[in-house]
Amino acid sequence: MMQRLSQPLRRQLLRLAGALLCSPLLARAADNDLPRAVRQRILATLDSPLPKVLNVHHLALIRRFNIGWSPVESGAPMLNPAYPLGKGETLALAMQAIASKDAALAAQRLMEASQLLPHFVQMADLKPGGYAYGQAPFTLTARHLILLRQQAWMSQEMLGMGAEDYLAEGYWPTPSVDGKRPYGDFTNYPVEMAQALGLPVRRQANGSLSITPALQAELKTLHRQTMPALQVFVREALLQRNTL
Repeated sequence: MMQRLSQPLRRQLLRLAGALLCSPLLARAADNDLPRAVRQRILATLDSPLPKVLNVHHLALIRRFNIGWSPVESGAPMLNPAYPLGKGETLALAMQAIASKDAALAAQRLMEASQLLPHFVQMADLKPGGYAYGQAPFTLTARHLILLRQQAWMSQEMLGMGAEDYLAEGYWPTPSVDGKRPYGDFTNYPVEMAQALGLPVRRQANGSLSITPALQAELKTLHRQTMPALQVFVREALLQRNTL
């Protein structure tokens, strides 16, 4: 079972995430002065059941998602909590994305879309191949797609901080893959990756599972590539269904 971190440590990790994901100039521009009605809508949305249908608003926001890298433990992809829609004022970008002047509705749709992100990975598909990743090309492989669908996303409760804590720190309460057990069960995550990919795994005399040092190094590199892989996926993948 995953052990929760203390709230002070979580706050430190959030600040570290912001420092890693954003330049010092951008970090000061985080949305920490949201209108009260917007904050209330965010909290109400996170307390409500997840929508069963991924609608056009959700998809428009997902297409703009800014994927970052969580600094927790081994690291893992996350939806950037400071700039979930990229550089700029998040609320304004959300309103632009859904073509609405209703700030509270835009915040609601953004929170819904962020919670739907792990489901979107299962509901959409993308052919392996070469894609643009910022100014550089990225080659998406079948292995990347398998791993994206295997990753273990953390719920708000597992993060050990409430949405109010995120908002108080000037961040959006966005989801993250578990940096300690990114593929669900093992802290020795390369072994779990090898199992998911059908690669050789050996059982030791004591019953533990292991892989060769060369394969472990290869899979750790592949794990780090899941951040650009997810960024490409949210921008390019086509929905195969829109209901949970």
